[in-house]
Amino acid sequence: MSSTVVSNRRQQTRDRLVVAAAALFAEKGIAGSSVEEICERAGFTRGAFYSNFESKEDLCLEIVHQRGEQLLATTRRALAMIPDAPVSAHSLDEIIAKVVAVLDIGNTLDDNWVLVRTELRLYAFRNPSFRSALRAVEQEAVQLAIAALADALRRQRARLLLPIDELMLTLDAYCEHTRLDAILSGRTDWEDAWRTGLERLVRSLVVLPEGTAGAPAR
Repeated sequence: MSSTVVSNRRQQTRDRLVVAAAALFAEKGIAGSSVEEICERAGFTRGAFYSNFESKEDLCLEIVHQRGEQLLATTRRALAMIPDAPVSAHSLDEIIAKVVAVLDIGNTLDDNWVLVRTELRLYAFRNPSFRSALRAVEQEAVQLAIAALADALRRQRARLLLPIDELMLTLDAYCEHTRLDAILSGRTDWEDAWRTGLERLVRSLVVLPEGTAGAPAR
């Protein structure tokens, strides 16, 4: 049997364990989900679990890592579609549409991820050793996304009214708060208002080059 087949099978096992764990964490929380339950949900034995992960905390970090990779891939695909040209009123609309699409897919419309992310943070608050590891994995994903967005803005000769890392934090906080509020209130009509507010937020923070149609006059 080739090493590629073995590697692919192992990755499939890891992926199934990640999916099973994320679903259980959303349903019962991290502390309320045992390794045995995760294995049962994924259709594997404890041996399969411990041949892929050292602990439940190790699995938690893999969940965050995979989510970060998915979001980064989505971000890069969306931003790559923006033309290499100075930003205009029209291309600013494109940038905003791409940013909204990335956040739409990646953060806000997935109830399970909102719950899992909240669980991961609560678990980190209560476990200092896990806290630093979680922050390192999250920061790596954020820095890669920042680099991709910065490159797109550079190609467009656009600038921001605040540092790009603060922009990312602002957008993330807006998305998370909006979705948590919708879950807690039971609202089902929040999506249009969320997108409108997000578009307004991004538009207010991106500055067109001077002399471009749609740029503010001095």
